[in-house]
Amino acid sequence: MVLIFIGSLSADLILNYKDLLIVTDNGCYLAGISVIIFKLYVYQSQHKRISNLVEAIHASVSILSRSSDIGISTAVKQCVFYENLSGKFFICLGSALAIVLIFLVPKEEGALPIRAFYPFDISSSPLYELAFSIQAFSVSYGLLTIVLMDELVITLIRWINVQLLILGSNYEKCQQNFTESEAFNVPNSDGIITNCYDRSRTKEKHTEIRSFVPFKQQEADEMNDSFVWKFKTCAQNHQRFIYIVDELNSIFGSSMLMQLFASFSMICLTAFQAALGSEGTQNLMKFVIYLGAACSQLMNWCWFGNELLYQSTSLTTSQWLCGWENKYSDVKTFMIISLIRTKYPLQLKAGKFYNMSLQTFISRGISSERQCHFYRGHEINWLVAGRYRAPCLRL
Repeated sequence: MVLIFIGSLSADLILNYKDLLIVTDNGCYLAGISVIIFKLYVYQSQHKRISNLVEAIHASVSILSRSSDIGISTAVKQCVFYENLSGKFFICLGSALAIVLIFLVPKEEGALPIRAFYPFDISSSPLYELAFSIQAFSVSYGLLTIVLMDELVITLIRWINVQLLILGSNYEKCQQNFTESEAFNVPNSDGIITNCYDRSRTKEKHTEIRSFVPFKQQEADEMNDSFVWKFKTCAQNHQRFIYIVDELNSIFGSSMLMQLFASFSMICLTAFQAALGSEGTQNLMKFVIYLGAACSQLMNWCWFGNELLYQSTSLTTSQWLCGWENKYSDVKTFMIISLIRTKYPLQLKAGKFYNMSLQTFISRGISSERQCHFYRGHEINWLVAGRYRAPCLRL
């Protein structure tokens, strides 16, 4: 049914290729449905690799969820909360968008919700109901699948960011003895992490991670106070996350590139329609829907890509604060190697061309090398908003 829907849109576009409004309107739908078909193909062909990737990322979550550290528990619970909230929000948003496109967009009497060409007369029943059902099913199916597919990848990135946050804390706790920590984890003979938290501090807010936390059951069984063992363990986990992100980009890089292409196409085609001076409530509502869908989806990818970039770059500071100056002779070789590796941050890549970040989202043809602009004669190098760095633009 989706292929029939694509064929009807393409046929209408070909038959009315001289009408730019029809071409751009159909082009928006074709851009959106094409990325859905492409992602379905990627998910189906890479099903085995995706399952292995999910298992690799969530293997450590079961260990972290049993941690007695209040900071770890808070981080895990927040991730679960936002994961559930995000999933429900985008499912509701996709459902609302489907209802608007199918039922609420103003149209002429007897016309279909979406302009299309069929090799039969749709003005009579039951052919009209058949064409309407094809469009309603295709739009609903497409929006539902794109929400679920994107939410899977976003969830994986979210858990990677949480684990990178914990890894940075582990680097800083390399010189800390277990007996010195206010909350620490000790595995028992069965490998289960027991609670050794100081109850005298329960009234304080413990959102900060205060202990060295194992990512694997093997690490929990072998935990000791050796600075060298802790740092090597952190370096091994860092290498594991590098492999995970590389595998993530290898599987979904083409999908993210296709997503960028579709989003940019929808934005450009919609802006072109507006430039042509298209009037009417129907066209205005379509403009809002197209732009909102394209920008929100692109923003979602770039936001979490920027979070991944931030968490990975913060590992350099965490390594520097690990207390290496007291154990330099023991760790200097792999300390240098590890620091060199953190100079190349982990990033979501759209193929080989773009990095998914807020800089990509806000870019308007400004070269990334231009890092300073002038405003009223004063040089402004960078505007730092919170923890994100964005180029300061001339107002």
